[in-house]
Amino acid sequence: MGKSADRDLSERLENVEHRIDEALSRSLRNRGNLTLIAVSKRQPLRQVLDAYALGVRHFGENQIQEGVPKIKAAPKDIEWHFVGHLQKNKVRACVKHFAYIHSIDSLKLLQRVDQIASEERFRPIVFLQVNLVQDQDKHGLIAETVEDVLGQALACQHLECRGLMAMPPVGYDLEQASDYFVKMDELRQQLKQTYPEWSGRLSLGMSRDFEMAIAAGANYLRIGTDIFGERIQ
Repeated sequence: MGKSADRDLSERLENVEHRIDEALSRSLRNRGNLTLIAVSKRQPLRQVLDAYALGVRHFGENQIQEGVPKIKAAPKDIEWHFVGHLQKNKVRACVKHFAYIHSIDSLKLLQRVDQIASEERFRPIVFLQVNLVQDQDKHGLIAETVEDVLGQALACQHLECRGLMAMPPVGYDLEQASDYFVKMDELRQQLKQTYPEWSGRLSLGMSRDFEMAIAAGANYLRIGTDIFGERIQ
């Protein structure tokens, strides 16, 4: 990567951080309970290393076969987040290499992750993926099943269920995305009444809508393009 590309990455990251700070200020929130995940899918390792040099420590990948080689080559103090659809035959590799799994979209997958985590002696942090409007293009639990699955997740001995993850349907405008995020926060608050011991964090918001996610109470932002630029296909 040349000096111009280095500068571009630095400027994009600085701009994202500035927008985060402004959104937090508007919502009367502080940065203490917000984590920025730089989603490096379809980006070369060099981009990860350059972002790391700029202070980024949380990175996200959505493909096991792409993410694992980067993890093995990258600095060991990076916190890696798996943010894609997790196939059951990739669970072992995911548990061994990713500290966070944002896409638990079924009870069977939850149970598989807990089993493998026990066998491998890891304790991943997981999020239940919710599909609020039963969008056929998205994976996730429908809202009516989340409470039961959360109860079973909290009983798992080998993982920590930290919160909920969601993505608005493709085609939603920013106002619709904002409403979607607000409904996710309402669901979170309802679940907290049933499970007051649950940490109840929200993994919401990507490049186009993260400011609205912050306004709705997001704790983890998954931002790729606005940090790294267009992805390499």
